[in-house]
Amino acid sequence: MTELQKTLSQIATKEQYKGLTTELLRLIINDSEGRIDPLVRNKALQEAGVRRISDIKEQTLGVIIDYAKLCLEDGVLTDTEIKNITLLKAYFGIEDGDFYKNNLQKEVKEILFEQLAKLYEDGNLDEQEALLQSETQGIFGLSYNEFAEIVRAYFND
Repeated sequence: MTELQKTLSQIATKEQYKGLTTELLRLIINDSEGRIDPLVRNKALQEAGVRRISDIKEQTLGVIIDYAKLCLEDGVLTDTEIKNITLLKAYFGIEDGDFYKNNLQKEVKEILFEQLAKLYEDGNLDEQEALLQSETQGIFGLSYNEFAEIVRAYFND
């Protein structure tokens, strides 16, 4: 079982998602090769009478938020975790700006505050940490101004 499958399994047992979202997670978790297959996803959508993955975006955004929170429990998001989030976003059809369009600013801000606290723990931001900060901005599809606003809020709180 891949790291992504293990983490999704933890999330699926911890959180309550609506039927189709749970089914999509189950498809990933139970894939013996650890694949995230859009064709299998599309078949599940069709069987559930859902035309597009974007029709359940509100639910799938919650999976990304929950995944990021769980990953941050042990520290900063790793490269693997960032890649997994990117894969999940593609699988769920999540685009830049979707977190804000769906009123998840508070949740994103909380996650980024935690990430920033860990990055600035030593009072220094090295090149690797700066790259990680940029990747985190990308995970949530934030514009430069949106991200800068969160960073300013972090230092002003």
